[in-house]
Amino acid sequence: MSKSINHLEQSAPKMWSCTVRSAERLTPESVLLTLDPGEHRERFNATPGQKLTFCLDISGQSCYRNYNLVNPVGELPQIAVKHVSDGGAAEYMNTTVRTGDVLQVAPPEGDFYPPALDKTAHHFLLFAAGSGITPLISIVQHALKARPDNKVTLFYANSSSRQIMFREKLDVLAQSSRLDVYHILGDGATGEDLSSGRLNPSKVGRLLAQYRSHQLPEQAFISGPTGFTNAVQNGIEVEAHPLDFASYSFERANRDSEQLSTPSQSTEVHLTVGGVARSIPKASQNLTLLESADLAGLDMPADCRSGICHRCKARIVSGRTTPLSTQNLGTQSKRIPPGYILCCQQKPDGPKLELEMD
Repeated sequence: MSKSINHLEQSAPKMWSCTVRSAERLTPESVLLTLDPGEHRERFNATPGQKLTFCLDISGQSCYRNYNLVNPVGELPQIAVKHVSDGGAAEYMNTTVRTGDVLQVAPPEGDFYPPALDKTAHHFLLFAAGSGITPLISIVQHALKARPDNKVTLFYANSSSRQIMFREKLDVLAQSSRLDVYHILGDGATGEDLSSGRLNPSKVGRLLAQYRSHQLPEQAFISGPTGFTNAVQNGIEVEAHPLDFASYSFERANRDSEQLSTPSQSTEVHLTVGGVARSIPKASQNLTLLESADLAGLDMPADCRSGICHRCKARIVSGRTTPLSTQNLGTQSKRIPPGYILCCQQKPDGPKLELEMD
């Protein structure tokens, strides 16, 4: 008798049972999970920047998700997951998974960090935003251990200090004279222009001018939401002295629940900024308006992405939007005048949307 196998079963990676050794909070919105593969531990030996694939059972539906390994090479596998949306894998990992649970996991994969880099000393310039630190924290630890003549400079962007993942670990690692950690905060808490607000190509150029040494071969790694990685790449590409880089990008609000249900639809967005008309012909309804503007190459006024600076406030001329989350909407309604939105906290909805900004 023949057996019918669906496409998901045919393409699914081989999974192994891993016990959750510990589940620790990194920040109020993120969790660090340590896994124990038991007798299969050798299968989970990894190189810097690699990831694991999980098969999760969420509401009776199989959900495959990749998460970057954050542990030092040779230690038990660890992942860090940020709760970015209600429903889906990120919420499941943060609120449901407990110590002692058994998860189905595929062995590490990926080639983000080329092994050839270990043959000679390098100066590594790392750019991370939010949970984009996850593939880079293992590179930081490996680079410092692999060679005594390596140097690492990490630029780490977050909306505020409370969002900094691995803050204590980075503070300990930064005691080494070979590691510089430069925090960039969207809420302006640093009090300095270069380390406040959004990281744009101009700021990237200024940071590189200040921190590049040219005494060692240099390699850059970039990790974060698409708008962030594009901004950093644009800043690097106009450098007078070429700089090799590898980039890992993702949609900032990885809408797990939406991706499990319906494919992304688009909205035709017309935006007037200071009297200048601009447009985004197909803005994804799974991204915020600010993220869509970043992808379209439009310089929308904003110094953060978390509803703090209010520079991306816009008036809805026609059309409608949906909030990033109901919790954020409740907070904003006390401060945002009726008919206005924050573009970093709203997604387009419907066929057409017209906005106006000062």
